[in-house]
Amino acid sequence: MIAQKLDLESVKSATEAIDSIGSNNSELMASRAIHINLIMRQIQGKDAKSIKKVYNEIGAEAAISRQAYYEEECVKTDMIIMGTVYQHREAKRILSDRQELKPYIDAISVAIESSKEVTD
Repeated sequence: MIAQKLDLESVKSATEAIDSIGSNNSELMASRAIHINLIMRQIQGKDAKSIKKVYNEIGAEAAISRQAYYEEECVKTDMIIMGTVYQHREAKRILSDRQELKPYIDAISVAIESSKEVTD
């Protein structure tokens, strides 16, 4: 048995690879294969922690400052969000009713949906 590394650079290339082995539901699986990292700057600490919590619950990750994590008063933080295309879309779905987070979620969504990994 030989295992080889497979480089999938976009949802399209992942879909093609999955289709080539005869699997169904390749588009959904492909969105789970492509990982995209984002950075957001100067996020309100409590908002960053709320977003981090959802990302963690769905198996993705978000890095925020210690001050934001421990909910220090009036803190702002930069935030690195790491997840698959699927996880970013799932976080958007989960957070869609949180009006106070809408500007952040919209910005994340625009970055994901316009990224080369999704559009190629």
